[in-house]
Amino acid sequence: MLVQDVMNKEPLTVSLDTNLKSAIEQMARTHSSCLVVVSNQEPVGIITERDVTHLFLDVMMSDANLKTLVCDVMTKDPVCVLSTSSFKSALMLSRSRKLRHLPVISPDNHLVGVVTQTNLVEAYAGLVDKQDELESSVEQLKLLSLEDPLLGIGNRRAMEVDLTHTEADAKRHHKTYAVALLDVDSFKKYNDTYGHPAGDVCLKQVAQSVKQTIRESDRVYRYGGEELLILMPETMSESASKCAERVRNSIEVLNIKNKNTDLGILTVSLGVADKLEGDWKKLVKKADKALYKAKNSGRNKVAVYHH
Repeated sequence: MLVQDVMNKEPLTVSLDTNLKSAIEQMARTHSSCLVVVSNQEPVGIITERDVTHLFLDVMMSDANLKTLVCDVMTKDPVCVLSTSSFKSALMLSRSRKLRHLPVISPDNHLVGVVTQTNLVEAYAGLVDKQDELESSVEQLKLLSLEDPLLGIGNRRAMEVDLTHTEADAKRHHKTYAVALLDVDSFKKYNDTYGHPAGDVCLKQVAQSVKQTIRESDRVYRYGGEELLILMPETMSESASKCAERVRNSIEVLNIKNKNTDLGILTVSLGVADKLEGDWKKLVKKADKALYKAKNSGRNKVAVYHH
């Protein structure tokens, strides 16, 4: 099932210079939960019913509504999905980013529809009704499985979906994004010394420390084993390196005992890479090379991939 099979094919659209009051009147008249702001047929912003609620006191109760335009209050560069994307990808993206509306675009970036949370729920309900046609109940669970059960962060599946859409967004809007790969130093020896249950507790502490240290706009995923990936949208290598250094330090100050490291405490190493547009898989490989460099230069370090 593809996104184009479940989307609303005639979404409510307005131009950048549309009066806000007029736009909201359209939403009310058509019972639409969102409107997509377009320029040259491409989505450049979105206004949802949640935005309208927040704006009510500031705008609708004053004379400002006579002057305010849609472009002044919209959410810019909305997260979009291709019409040919799978339903599963749209569902996972909606859940991982906590989005209720996803504009749908054609391969040439023109708006062709919008997928709402209601569309996704109804489509999923339809799949459940036909569960005997699915390969197995495990596949159904995978549709909604986005979180690593041990660490409480995004899993590899969620990471790949997020990176795919971050790459597409970067290409459309000519943005830079960065990733950092984190590896716990001497973790195999840690498990051998303190046991796997202690290792699990250690990884949880590391994951939660990373979540608390990174920016709200950044995301962290379990890349595999004791490796985590930090995704930093609209970030270049210098800022990404500073973020990685804050993360490295936050783990060090946890002061988790590990007699297998030079400091006698748990440490991590990170590799950073950034890219203007570009293939996310190649970007992760570059971050991995930088991580290898950090490991070989003594661990408990941050290394940046240089183009």
